[in-house]
Amino acid sequence: MRPHSELQRGVLALYKDLLRFARARPSEEGVRLRAHVRDEFRKPIKRSNVMRIEYLLNRGRRQLKLLQMSGTTAVHVRR
Repeated sequence: MRPHSELQRGVLALYKDLLRFARARPSEEGVRLRAHVRDEFRKPIKRSNVMRIEYLLNRGRRQLKLLQMSGTTAVHVRR
């Protein structure tokens, strides 16, 4: 088995960080957030589309950083 690339490790790290953040939220909010994270990461993206993957990775990191700011009291997930 080949080791993961740097991009793959970044995506996996973001996924884990988002799930950890969701686990720390109040019960119903955390459940919705976890479901949203899973749905977003399961959307099909061609592995060869590296620019799109990098864009989504950076976007996800920015969103997580905003969520982790001390002023964030609730998270609303649109369905």
